[in-house]
Amino acid sequence: MFLKNNTLAMKQHGSALTMAVFMIVIFSLLGVVMLKLISTSSESLSYEVLGLRAYTAADSGLQWGLQQLFPLSSAVIECANVDFNNVPTLQVEGLNQCQIESLQCTDFEEAGTRYYTLTSTGTCSSAEVSTSRTLQIDARSL
Repeated sequence: MFLKNNTLAMKQHGSALTMAVFMIVIFSLLGVVMLKLISTSSESLSYEVLGLRAYTAADSGLQWGLQQLFPLSSAVIECANVDFNNVPTLQVEGLNQCQIESLQCTDFEEAGTRYYTLTSTGTCSSAEVSTSRTLQIDARSL
């Protein structure tokens, strides 16, 4: 009887080592996958935040352009009378690495009403990540 149990123990000798190596490989692969997911999620969040900041920069450009075209103290101005190449820099703490890349205006008059189309592009960058957003708005004189 003693001999049978001893033979059985000899046949199973080393299976724990095989299971341990198998478990180490599985947990290592699981760790690598988790690190990749966390890295991808972090990069995605960076693009999302910079995209929102670029959107805000483009919106600021549109607001500045509308302010130039429709001043409170005087009559409506045509696009040709405003220098859209000299757009001010953004002085907001949350938009430090952002700028109004371009601001373009087109206008035409029909039946005594002037119609405007403003297009603004805002860009933001941080390290190797860069995003831009372009917004367009249509307006008309009263």
